[in-house]
Amino acid sequence: MHSESVTLANHYLMSLLIIFISGTLGGKLAEKLRLPDVVIFILIGIVLGPAALSWIHVEAGTTANQLILLFGASFIIFHGGMVTSFGVLKHVWRTVTLLSTLGVVVTATVVGVASMWIFHIPFLPALLIGAIIASTDPAALVPLFQKYPIRKKVAETVISESAFTDATGAIMTTVVLGLLSAQAALTWYDIGWQFIRLSIGGIAVGVVIGLIAAFLISENDRGLLREFTPMVVVITVLASYLVAEEIGASGFMAVFAAGVTVGNARSFRLTILPKEEHAAHQFIDAVGLKLRMLIFILLGSQVDFAALKTYLLPGLLVALIFIFVARPLTVLSSLLPDVKARWTGREVAFFFWTRETGVIAAALAGIVAGQGLAEGKLISSVVFLAILITLIVQAGTTPFVARKLGLMETPADRAPQTKSGRDA
Repeated sequence: MHSESVTLANHYLMSLLIIFISGTLGGKLAEKLRLPDVVIFILIGIVLGPAALSWIHVEAGTTANQLILLFGASFIIFHGGMVTSFGVLKHVWRTVTLLSTLGVVVTATVVGVASMWIFHIPFLPALLIGAIIASTDPAALVPLFQKYPIRKKVAETVISESAFTDATGAIMTTVVLGLLSAQAALTWYDIGWQFIRLSIGGIAVGVVIGLIAAFLISENDRGLLREFTPMVVVITVLASYLVAEEIGASGFMAVFAAGVTVGNARSFRLTILPKEEHAAHQFIDAVGLKLRMLIFILLGSQVDFAALKTYLLPGLLVALIFIFVARPLTVLSSLLPDVKARWTGREVAFFFWTRETGVIAAALAGIVAGQGLAEGKLISSVVFLAILITLIVQAGTTPFVARKLGLMETPADRAPQTKSGRDA
């Protein structure tokens, strides 16, 4: 006879085994079908969850689920930071900054107002929906732009946007969730001040810890942990998130800032040798894949089909407003002020369409689902629909849209990309 804790541990280990086996096969299927792997992972989760085979049953509010979501989101945001190059940001930093700050607010507000009107709910829960889906998905975008020769300036800007909005979208979600939990009166000053406090504190923590990590794996004589580079990555992610949260800053912004710092170590006069840099990226890619499997298969297994049926049509309307109203307004408010970038009409149109929502939104939805909010099922259903529609419809047609807009480059036009799109 096993104790209750051992039985529970065996249950989770069996769930992990099933998720990794099915996820590996699903990833291979996604390659054959030329679909984003996360779409297949969601469908696998639905089949394996309580709605069908009931082989996986991990409730959203459990400690195990929250642990996976928090670490998974942190790790993926760190990766987004590592593939963000200062060389790229030097040319399009105004656009990226506006997309990841003003753009996140515009997206969240438009979706929030639409959700409040469509579902007849208070503004804060409605704004929470907008804040959650304001994050883009570097996990889907980076492989896409590595595979297709879309104009380099456009591709790198979209990747940088996705990395930054992961952090700022997570911060806005944290702020709104905090206001909801505290039942505080909503003022724009509250949102703005908390956003700034969480961001600046997170950046400070992330840069300090990122510099320490880069120093420890650099080529200098005191690079004591070069041979343990993958382990340093894990420690950096955990330390950045936990220290920031401990002092009341944003853990997600901290891991992003740490990733940017490590990924651009040369700008701080720290040289990470190619061997260690390759080991870090190889490790991050491998672990990131497993975390995507966990997050999306669990998300699929936790879909409440009764709630989804109830909110299906209004949820689809919110998703359409998100795609065809919120995104164009976000792009116009962010790209037009950046006159130095000289964006063309075709490039702006491409930005309108390229807007996948994925891993971070799924993780944030799972975190929110564990908070016991009255609108929790509604929020989860709308976020699930937004993720599914943007990944299937938009991610699946991005190369076609780029081709139609004349944004595909020939090998002669395009300088080779290395390090997951980091180098400008």
